[in-house]
Amino acid sequence: MRHWINSLSLGQRMSLPIMGFILLVFLSFQVVTYQTFIKKERANLVSRIEILAQGVGMNLTAAILFDDRIAAQEILSSFKAEASISLVELNDGSLLAKYINDDIDYIRPTEQQRIIAKQQGAYFGNYMLYLEVPIAYATNSEASLFIAVSLEHLHQLQITQLQYSLFLFLLYLIVCGYIVNRLQAWVTKPIAELNKAMRSIVHDDTKQYFTPTVTTNDELGELASCFNEMQLKLQERDKKIRLTLHQFSQEKVFADEVVATVQHALLVIDKSATITLANDACFDVLGVPQRSAIKQNFVTLLHPQQPERFKQQLQLVLSNKQHFNHYVIKCHCSNTNTERTLNIVSRPLYHQKKFLFAIEDITKQHLAQKQQRLAANVFDSSQDAIIVMTQSGIIEMVNPAFENLIGFEHNEVIGKHFHSLVDMASYRLIENHVRQHLNTRNLWQGEYHQLRRDGSTIPLLLRVHRLTDPQSRESQVAIVASDLRFIKENERLERLASHDSLTNLPNRSKLHSHIQNLLGQQQTTQTIFAVLFIDLDGFKDINDTYGHDVGDSVLKIVAARMSRTIRQADIVGRLSGDEFITVLNHVADSSKVEQTSERILLKLQQPMSLDEKIINLGASIGCYYVHPGEYQNVDDILRRADKAMYEAKRTGKGKVVIFNPLTTVCPIKTKQPR
Repeated sequence: MRHWINSLSLGQRMSLPIMGFILLVFLSFQVVTYQTFIKKERANLVSRIEILAQGVGMNLTAAILFDDRIAAQEILSSFKAEASISLVELNDGSLLAKYINDDIDYIRPTEQQRIIAKQQGAYFGNYMLYLEVPIAYATNSEASLFIAVSLEHLHQLQITQLQYSLFLFLLYLIVCGYIVNRLQAWVTKPIAELNKAMRSIVHDDTKQYFTPTVTTNDELGELASCFNEMQLKLQERDKKIRLTLHQFSQEKVFADEVVATVQHALLVIDKSATITLANDACFDVLGVPQRSAIKQNFVTLLHPQQPERFKQQLQLVLSNKQHFNHYVIKCHCSNTNTERTLNIVSRPLYHQKKFLFAIEDITKQHLAQKQQRLAANVFDSSQDAIIVMTQSGIIEMVNPAFENLIGFEHNEVIGKHFHSLVDMASYRLIENHVRQHLNTRNLWQGEYHQLRRDGSTIPLLLRVHRLTDPQSRESQVAIVASDLRFIKENERLERLASHDSLTNLPNRSKLHSHIQNLLGQQQTTQTIFAVLFIDLDGFKDINDTYGHDVGDSVLKIVAARMSRTIRQADIVGRLSGDEFITVLNHVADSSKVEQTSERILLKLQQPMSLDEKIINLGASIGCYYVHPGEYQNVDDILRRADKAMYEAKRTGKGKVVIFNPLTTVCPIKTKQPR
């Protein structure tokens, strides 16, 4: 501690005690003020919420006694008056009603926090205040309100208090800065300038001595004036000495500049392979500073991958039997823990009986050559067709996959414009889009049907890249084309398996899969969806009167009309014959389902004109609402919708019959479906 105090400057010794005492008083006051303020704000928040809860609780007694959940829910909406309340739950042994503020994210308390809130009445979490307020409505009653309140406003008050404290702290810094500034101007600065001038003379680290400024007429001013007079005499003597030394140093400076500009590492070693001289480039080439390289063994410094072999070659050089002429070795750089490839040239220094080694780091060049070979192998072995062309569209390179995929040999397309390979009518449709993406993102990707040499077309996934050289700013365009025939065939087969071949609507299998997925999603979304079972009225008469060809045309028109009556999120499919299924997802209002059903009936009742025949048709619809938690399967759902449809036919056709009502609150049933 004493050593640290002795190392302080004069200004620091004078200012630190004063600033330290003021800082201690300031911090103590701010800590006490902050804690008192937060404690008071927390108590006010708890008191305000409890008063509001007790007022609401008095209105809840009747709803609790009569188990009136709707009235309880309406009364709980009174908590909207307090914007910071996130959630309120009314419990009388079970959850009777709940109020949720959607504008505030609710953070659920842990079980331990819930217990503390119930025991103590309130618990402050990191982001939420949890309160348990009892409601007295009968003898030995245990009804209570669990309230979760957001602490965001309290946190804002804390931030405001901290900002106020920061402002006072900045004011403190300004005052301390002014005090320190005056001490420096009156005492510290004159003494520091005099000390700096004396040190410059003692160490002789500048060509011109520092001259203290005389700003006062006191003892310090007189001391500075005397020192300046002494310094003038010393400067005259130094000028004579420096002029002589300058002449001797110019030759050395010239030699050092020549060595410093050399980008290769230059090492001078003796016959024992010990380094006696090195330049600054050693750090860039070998990763070792110049001073660290001197007196090291040459082999140890290089860390060659084959040290014994290199020692044999080096011994021949040191015995003047051979020289290194662009000798390439691989070494391990201990500083960066990487491998480097070095090119070594050696020459003897006969007068000094030593040897000069020039070492060049060719790691990047060696790696670049390796990467070029690798890129060429990737280019040649790629299964995708690759075309490289100039910015103007002249083809420069193609790989073997291009020849196999498109059918043209490389000598037939290189040097030609890419327009000679494409159908210009189809290319014009995407040309502006491609140019726009290349100008903004240097990339375009899309599907294109390319004309092959044999006249056939092939679907391709094209990825067009614009590559710009960062130095020359010259651009090239690389096109990577992937064959999509296999993918297209799989998509076609998959569609045939899941869609009706006549109407192109989802078939029975696709409908089963879709409804099964919705049942699985209900476990998490708790949403309701509706299944409409649609059967055409009078379709058998059309088949008997006009034949099955006309009947098939009618089914296509029916499929097209129903597809235009539903939302994008819904699905319509053909079950069999003249039976269709429409699945309406995320149903929250029965009126929307009724409107959709009526719209389907109106569309199907519109006359159809086929081969100069006017055909009138109708339909009957059975609706079944699928609620979450009823443990149903697809067959149960379709059977109930079918039953409702037959009821519509039995009561006069052209109607919509609903099997079960739509409820807004769906209780979880435990019984299996009938």
